[in-house]
Amino acid sequence: MFTSGDDAGHCSNGLTAQKFRDSTPEERTVYRKWLRGMVLVYGTLLLMSGVAAVASYSVVGPTQLTKLSVPHAPVSPRTN
Repeated sequence: MFTSGDDAGHCSNGLTAQKFRDSTPEERTVYRKWLRGMVLVYGTLLLMSGVAAVASYSVVGPTQLTKLSVPHAPVSPRTN
């Protein structure tokens, strides 16, 4: 239940500069490793999605290439 004064914009359990300065060297090391891991994970996901988008956009199949480069002569559906 929400009570008077509860506001998501004033969440106090996040890391602040004061908490970072007051933390032990071991806690700072854990935080830096966690932050580095998150940047690595999301950076890798972004890179993979970019590569997939470029690869799917730039691939031209052989059927499309043939239709573009060789004009076909009209053929009558009736044979005599």
